Amino acid sequence: MCRLAILLALLGFLVSCGGDSTGTSSTASVMSVSLSGSPSAQIWQGQCAACHGAAGEGNRALGAPVLTQLSTDYLARQLNHFVNGVRGAHPDDAAGKRMALSVANLSESDISDLAALITTELPPAARPAATISGDAARGEDYYVNICSACHSGNGQGNDALGAPALAGLNDWYLKSSYQSYLEGIRGTHPDDFYGAQMARLAPALAKGDDIDDVIAFITALPPRRAP
Repeated sequence: MCRLAILLALLGFLVSCGGDSTGTSSTASVMSVSLSGSPSAQIWQGQCAACHGAAGEGNRALGAPVLTQLSTDYLARQLNHFVNGVRGAHPDDAAGKRMALSVANLSESDISDLAALITTELPPAARPAATISGDAARGEDYYVNICSACHSGNGQGNDALGAPALAGLNDWYLKSSYQSYLEGIRGTHPDDFYGAQMARLAPALAKGDDIDDVIAFITALPPRRAP
């Protein structure tokens, strides 16, 4: 799998948790990070770092989002979803299919250890550069009334509600994920309980620039983990 992950990255595949392939740079991450020699570290370096960056900082050119702002619980749940076909099974989810392929060999213990490594051993990434413009003041009103009950007022998420942190994530990833819910690509599998909730709420921000405005507000929030 190590060779497979490296080959996919070199060929420009979008091995990611979602997202698009557009970007201003295709340069691979040159950040270095010191990890233990644990099996989870070997998995990270062999199967994840080629796309998500050595420190989990993400790479837009590969459609790979920053991961270090997400909680251990959320990361483990999504990895399990990819392995078990809950994510990446929709015929239009090309990026999800590639992600599912890249983690197909992981066991439950691999997943829990890998999720813990991402949130404890990798350094918190710097706030991603904004790529989407919007009216943050208008977006705040929408966010407070539609999003904050689950994702919290400061965008830090709530594991008890299955809601991930949003602050500190790439704005392009937030938008592409939201579009996936709107288009029925994500959140339709019967075992995706929390995804189904999001899919039901997604149409609330389907008009005009609503989602861009909300994302503009989210990107101004302090990240969950500060570098």
